[in-house]
Amino acid sequence: MRLFHRILAAALLTFALIGSAFAAELTAEQQSSLNARVESFDAAMKGNNMAEIMGVVPPKVLEAIAAKFGVTSEQLVEATQQQFDEAMKSVTLVSFSMDTEKAEIVALADGTPYALIPTETVMDLGEHGKMRATSSTLGLLDGETWYLVRVEDAQQVAILKEVYPAFVDVVFPTGSMEPVTE
Repeated sequence: MRLFHRILAAALLTFALIGSAFAAELTAEQQSSLNARVESFDAAMKGNNMAEIMGVVPPKVLEAIAAKFGVTSEQLVEATQQQFDEAMKSVTLVSFSMDTEKAEIVALADGTPYALIPTETVMDLGEHGKMRATSSTLGLLDGETWYLVRVEDAQQVAILKEVYPAFVDVVFPTGSMEPVTE
């Protein structure tokens, strides 16, 4: 029994060390670049600018989605803008925020950092009241450019892992939605 406890303790220590080995920090330049990307996305959301919103999606992901629908990336952006405009006729964006100060910075096995950014969206659904969606947004560094990806959508995560295989073993946090009772 004593041997079992030693093996268990050694295994737990090993897993703790492995987990902490993948925690990471961003350089000042990477952090500044990520903050700028989030700020531009925030402005695009508030301005209902789908071209800018879709501009934060990694080109590899955008191309994979477009290919699945048999359209070009430009056609995908245009169709998404039309759908977004239609949806926004019955929904008002009350607030949107991404908290880069509370982002969890992690590194892939190759050392490439990524960020899981707490994200909150409040929408007014008219007669159905207000809803608050909380989730994490993936800040993905591809080369020198940060991209942002919703990770609570299983289909989008599947495409992300298909075009960025380094994320295949990453488990992303789930989001939630609740009525706003204020």
